[in-house]
Amino acid sequence: MRFARLFIAAALLGCAGAAQAATIIVYVEPMTLERYTRVFDTPGPDRFLMCPAPPAAGSCTELPIKRRR
Repeated sequence: MRFARLFIAAALLGCAGAAQAATIIVYVEPMTLERYTRVFDTPGPDRFLMCPAPPAAGSCTELPIKRRR
């Protein structure tokens, strides 16, 4: 029985996938303040960026993420 539990635990750990992080970019149209969002799966920590909509020239602002559970 003990070996069966160890085998099941090892199988479950082997099947577990890696956690995915997301980069969320909110584009804002400067004249109309219209917004649209793009989400990308990226390696590393989660990020939240607010950028002017293309073809506007400007830099993106990274906003802090509040993590609640």
